[in-house]
Amino acid sequence: MEERESAPLPRDAAGVQAEIERRQRRLSEALDGIVDRTKPANVARRSWDRVRGTGANLADEARALVIGGKAVRLDSHVVEPPEGSVRLRGDDEVVSTYTSRGRIAPEVLILGAGVGVVVAVGVAAMLRRRRG
Repeated sequence: MEERESAPLPRDAAGVQAEIERRQRRLSEALDGIVDRTKPANVARRSWDRVRGTGANLADEARALVIGGKAVRLDSHVVEPPEGSVRLRGDDEVVSTYTSRGRIAPEVLILGAGVGVVVAVGVAAMLRRRRG
C-alpha cells in the first residue's frame, strides 16, 4: 500500500499563485484550441480537405489503373499531430504509399468503358424520367 503524508508540505503564497496562473494559462490554451477546432468554418474546411484528399487518391488510383496497372498500397500509417494540438475522435491523418504494378489487358479497359457508358445512360434516363 502507498503511504500518504500526514501533512502537506508548507508552500509560499507566491509559488501557489504562480502554479495557479500556469494552470489557468494551460487551460485557456486548451479551450482556445477546442474553440478553434469546433468552429463551423474550420470543421467544414477540414471536411472539404478530407473529401478533396479522398478524391485525389481515387483519381490517382484510377490513373494508375488506366496507365500502368493497378494501384497497390505499400504502407499506411497515422501521422501524429504536433505536440499540444487538440484532436477530435476520428480526426486522425493517415498517410498511404502506393505503387502501380503490371499492365491491364485491353479487354478489361473496354469492359470498364462499357460499364461506364451503361451507368451514365442509366443515370440520364432516371433523371429524365423524374423530370418528365
